[in-house]
Amino acid sequence: MNRNPHASGYTLTETVISLAITTIVVMAATGGWLFTVRGEKLSSVQSELDMDVRKTMENLKRDLRLSSLDKMYFFPPGPGPYTAISFPMASDTNNDALVEMLTGGTNILWTSTVIYHVWIGSPNELRKTVFTPRDNSLTPAQCQEQLASVVTNGSGSATYGSANASSHAIFKNLFTWELWSKSATFDGYSATTERDMDVAFGSILLDTGTHLVKFNVIGKNAASSGYKIGLDTLTASACGEPREGEGQLPATAQSGATAASEYMAQGSWSGNYQLSFPSATTGSYFTLSIDNDRWEETNFRGQGALCKRTIVGFDSSLSPKDYIVQLEGSPGYPWGSPSDPYAWTAANQTGTGTPLVDNNTLTSCVVRVLLRGSSLSENNGAIRFSGHYPYVLFQAATNGALRILAAYIAEAADPTNCSPNAATTGTQLYFSGNASQTLSAGTSAWAIPQAPFAIDSSKNYLISFLLDDTTANITSWPETYPNAPGCYVLPASSSPSATDAQASSWSSKPYSTHPNLYGIYGIYTTYPTNGLFTSQIFDTKIDTPVYSTISWNASCPANTLIKLKVRTGINESLLDAPAWSNVTAFLSSPATITCGNKRYVQFQATLDPDYWGWNSPKLKDVTIKWTGATKVVDISATMTKGPNYGICEVTVDGNPLAKGLRVDLEIYEDIIGWGATPKRLTSSMTTEIEPRNTGK
Repeated sequence: MNRNPHASGYTLTETVISLAITTIVVMAATGGWLFTVRGEKLSSVQSELDMDVRKTMENLKRDLRLSSLDKMYFFPPGPGPYTAISFPMASDTNNDALVEMLTGGTNILWTSTVIYHVWIGSPNELRKTVFTPRDNSLTPAQCQEQLASVVTNGSGSATYGSANASSHAIFKNLFTWELWSKSATFDGYSATTERDMDVAFGSILLDTGTHLVKFNVIGKNAASSGYKIGLDTLTASACGEPREGEGQLPATAQSGATAASEYMAQGSWSGNYQLSFPSATTGSYFTLSIDNDRWEETNFRGQGALCKRTIVGFDSSLSPKDYIVQLEGSPGYPWGSPSDPYAWTAANQTGTGTPLVDNNTLTSCVVRVLLRGSSLSENNGAIRFSGHYPYVLFQAATNGALRILAAYIAEAADPTNCSPNAATTGTQLYFSGNASQTLSAGTSAWAIPQAPFAIDSSKNYLISFLLDDTTANITSWPETYPNAPGCYVLPASSSPSATDAQASSWSSKPYSTHPNLYGIYGIYTTYPTNGLFTSQIFDTKIDTPVYSTISWNASCPANTLIKLKVRTGINESLLDAPAWSNVTAFLSSPATITCGNKRYVQFQATLDPDYWGWNSPKLKDVTIKWTGATKVVDISATMTKGPNYGICEVTVDGNPLAKGLRVDLEIYEDIIGWGATPKRLTSSMTTEIEPRNTGK
């Protein structure tokens, strides 16, 4: 049927087609709208997840930066990864990014304990439990127990400080939460051989007893030609005292190379040695056993240490070479100049290097020479060191003989002023067993007492000798220092005798002062008796340490002796400690210490030579042991770097050290996606954090 072109409206067919087209358009628009809405929702959820992760990391960073690495605890025990962390947090009431300090400004005011932990459920949660105020009296073991309880119970309701605990979920739907300690590694490469001082490897909780510190070679710098490890000193105990690396040998275990002591001739290495591990490949390692705790004194150079008739020096005659304590005296300087072995010389005391020939006639007179000790000398020419037995060297002039009828030595009566008077009558000196001696022109001769005669470098001494009636010229050294006498002379006009030379007092005798020092070239001494070395005062860092033993290593020739004393006190200057005279000495090593359980400790060594003083004992090292504290300990070392050194990793008892944290966090949310199917959105982030004890 034909349609009337003038009729209005749509046919049924047209209407159906129009409705179909409209439906298609509406459905397309609706689909687009739903796509947009669902896309926006997915994007929104993802953004929220990302923000939650980022916010959590920022909060964790903020908290940790107000904490201290050495007071952190992790769960579960072992090498990690960890799922929980406990740490103290300091107050920052001024918002200046600086932590608040206790009165006196020496300790941080820890106000809260913060624990981040996982609660296993449906779903898992990341929770934060806070104890405010913090119980700062908890021991490390109790802090670890508190952490374990919070993890187990999901809150602080059943542990120390439960009344002060509060917990909340940071977010649910936790997928991954892992804490890792940053690896304690050291790259030893350097273009030149040098030391790297106080390398901080990290921290770890150490209990009492022995611990195993392992150095493992894990690679090398691309520029290095080898994998060597060099350890100068190691700090790995509660007291925080560095120990010589080579002093910890032999290694408890090792593989790939042999750890040995290596002499470092450069001179800047502690003790002039290092522990050397000449590894040639990765995977090599050595392990050292370290006691918690002990004091190893090997170099005797601590601040406050005192020597009395002893010296500290590096003895190259030993094998291995070593720093030692030994008696002072001419034989006591194997590392010094052999051209100057004298305890005293006329040239040094007068300041005149070259002797002169005095034209004054010195016949039938007594010459008394004052040897100035350290308490009197106005210059550097004093008696240099003490001795057990003196050798006096007389010297004749180049143009005439020197005839000595008798000679004596005595301690001066006045220790602080120049005087010809002696404290006692003189001890006679003998020339090869003879009381008199004739020295031909230009020669010299030694005179000695028949028994030991102690020389104390802090005191003054007088040497007197009677000349015969033919001596005309005599070697002399002009005194160049003001107010210092050359020597005292009893003239021939007074008819002096050997008795006058030996007499203690010259106050009533007609002596005169001469500007020159006559006839004596120098004094050589053997080792002194009762030499003392008093150590520095050592801080154990424990209020009541339980001391166990003292031990020492020494080289003791026949008939020489070393004795050790130990004392302790509460006062850091040991003002409360007993006098050394009231402390019993130990004669053999090792010895059990019964010196009181007090924080500060000190030792004193007494050294004695053989009878004539020709041989001295040599003290090489001293070790004092006590039961160390259970605490988080900073592990550090002074390492050697060089062109053939590698990269090593350090662990203690098989556990990594806490040097910082790497945090891996991933969370999720399940939503309904297209086709009514579930869809899981995730957000993850990894960050590294180093606690700084500040908010910065």
